[in-house]
Amino acid sequence: MKQKIISPLPLVRNIKSITFSLLALVFLCTSNEILGQSNSRIDSLKTAFENETNDSLKVLAEINLAKGIHKMQHDLESEYFHAKEAVDRALRINDTVLYARALDNLGLLYRYHQRYDQALSLHTRAFELIKDKDVDPIFKMIMGNNAGVAGRYNHNNDTAFLYYMQALKIAEDENNLKNIAISSNGIGNTLSNIPGRENEALPYFERSLKAQQDIGNDLGVAMNYLSISDYYIVKGDFKTANEYLKILLKLNQDRNDEFGIAITYEYMGISKLKEGKDLDKAVTYFQTSADGYKSLKNIHRQAEILTHLGNTYLKKSELNRAEDYYNQSLELSKNLNALGMISTNVLKLSEVSEQRGDYKSALSNFKLSQVYKDSININEQNVKIEALTQEYNLEKKESHIQFLEKDKALQQVLLNTQKDELKRRQIITILLAIALGAILIIFFMQYRNYRIRKTANERLNQAEKEKMVTIYERNLAQAEILVTRLQINPHFIFNSLNAITYLIQSEQNCKAIEYLGIFSHYTRMVLETSKQQVISLQEELELAENYLKLEENRFSNDFKYVISGIENPDLEDVLIPPLLIQPFLENAIWHGLLASPRKKKLLSIHIDIDENTTQIIIDDNGAGRDNKNKINTIKSHNSMGMGIIKERIELYNKTNEGKINYKIIDKKDDEGKPLGTRIILELNNTMDYFRNHPSKMSVNHA
Repeated sequence: MKQKIISPLPLVRNIKSITFSLLALVFLCTSNEILGQSNSRIDSLKTAFENETNDSLKVLAEINLAKGIHKMQHDLESEYFHAKEAVDRALRINDTVLYARALDNLGLLYRYHQRYDQALSLHTRAFELIKDKDVDPIFKMIMGNNAGVAGRYNHNNDTAFLYYMQALKIAEDENNLKNIAISSNGIGNTLSNIPGRENEALPYFERSLKAQQDIGNDLGVAMNYLSISDYYIVKGDFKTANEYLKILLKLNQDRNDEFGIAITYEYMGISKLKEGKDLDKAVTYFQTSADGYKSLKNIHRQAEILTHLGNTYLKKSELNRAEDYYNQSLELSKNLNALGMISTNVLKLSEVSEQRGDYKSALSNFKLSQVYKDSININEQNVKIEALTQEYNLEKKESHIQFLEKDKALQQVLLNTQKDELKRRQIITILLAIALGAILIIFFMQYRNYRIRKTANERLNQAEKEKMVTIYERNLAQAEILVTRLQINPHFIFNSLNAITYLIQSEQNCKAIEYLGIFSHYTRMVLETSKQQVISLQEELELAENYLKLEENRFSNDFKYVISGIENPDLEDVLIPPLLIQPFLENAIWHGLLASPRKKKLLSIHIDIDENTTQIIIDDNGAGRDNKNKINTIKSHNSMGMGIIKERIELYNKTNEGKINYKIIDKKDDEGKPLGTRIILELNNTMDYFRNHPSKMSVNHA
């Protein structure tokens, strides 16, 4: 989860924390009532979803179910599950608007849980899908503003500004005051966070304020007064800021808004603290605000106010009281696991110790604050990785659906052509029955139809050929990347591509597409796993099986393979360096099975897992290593080589607590004749070690 590091003088430069607190307040005030109704409401939503038979309405029902679970049950796993299922369901029925709405809904859930990278990619994708389509403009405004909010929370101010402006343009065209206010306020907050453009924010805040006043939205008016007050505080115009804060306090008191009153006193304290003239009054404001947050049980805001009080007393040089408030805020921050606030308070305690001359404590606290900052950075990197993975998976699904749609369109063209042909023949039959004198005309029409069919067939064949060439070129590029980055056997890559070329040239398109699918999946998996130091044994076996499928397809039917033991649920927990098994399979095929005179060539992989040791047994009935009578039917095959495997295993064993060993057994009968080769690969303690050391599982690309 991302945490915002509070600055030494924490002015709130945007409305993110305010929005979350307002949502928390609404939930708190209505929690007792919702608790009594939530179960029945969720049951009702589930029933509506399960009973719905219309595909489009089922997507909407699942979106509503995901929202309901988030609001009433807060079951993170369940709400994500239904939101993602709605996305997949909308994609399958090829409804762009529903797909965009499902993406936007999933983005909202990620945003509510402060996973802003993932939220941003979903909101922007949703908006881009419908921005040029003839759909209800309200969806464009909502998705554009959501993309702006996610971009601002994620500190991507240029992205936030772009989508807010697009949403504002649509709202202006529709004269939608509500969304004009939302977009304008978002643009103002975004500009406030861009160095050198802070002065441009005020007109947008004022425009948003005017729109909220016109539609009579007191909450929106209050939020804009707060934004404008913050704008003047940052500029150092404390007199104007205080005037707006007084108006805001009166408005919140008239609305009987406890949270609004508390945050107004907080900003009045911030203004005094920033001005530095009447720090006692700043203390009074902060304490009043703290009392308000305490009555609302808003622990996060209480912790921030305690930090403000610590900053105030630090500025007054009352170190003991400053230290006391920092420690109180630190205790609350730890309970919340708010890494940003923890880091800030520890850093401020370091500053207190430094002013006292206690440099040992100052250094200790400073180092501790850096540790928390590093933890925040790691969390942010993990979230970015998850966002990129999510974006990749969505693109893959969309590409698959597009491929199916193109194939469907091609089939429809063929069907239409056949229908046209049938109609033409019926016309010819009728004309022949009516008059023999129409023979010449019919002959001419037949010739014309022949030319049309020929042209249509040529176009279809050309389109099919271009499609196959495109797929071939794409996979060729992937193969080049593979050879460069992973040193995979180039003979295997180019033999596979030659097989694809042959199938295309011989017009065996169905086989070519099937072969391309396996090859594409294999190369894509290799690219994905190449970024990791270790992968699960389940993924490694999937890579191995794809490789064996490719080899099985390339050679005659006398080669078969069997993989057993894959039903073990612990496969996902056993970790192994990627592409460790494949060289053993290459040697078994190329130097054992293909050199064997046996008619039936069999390769088996068996997995045996116990508490501390995993055995991978690779067995073949090939010619064996020591058979000097091998049939020389193939050229010498240069695989990655056992030398590289040996070096990889040695390096792995030196740098990790888990150990990998292997041994090769030459199988022979009673007369000493070779029966094949068996390889036993042992992984010791790889499961337990990586569970306790998760940082070892990723490669550092710094």
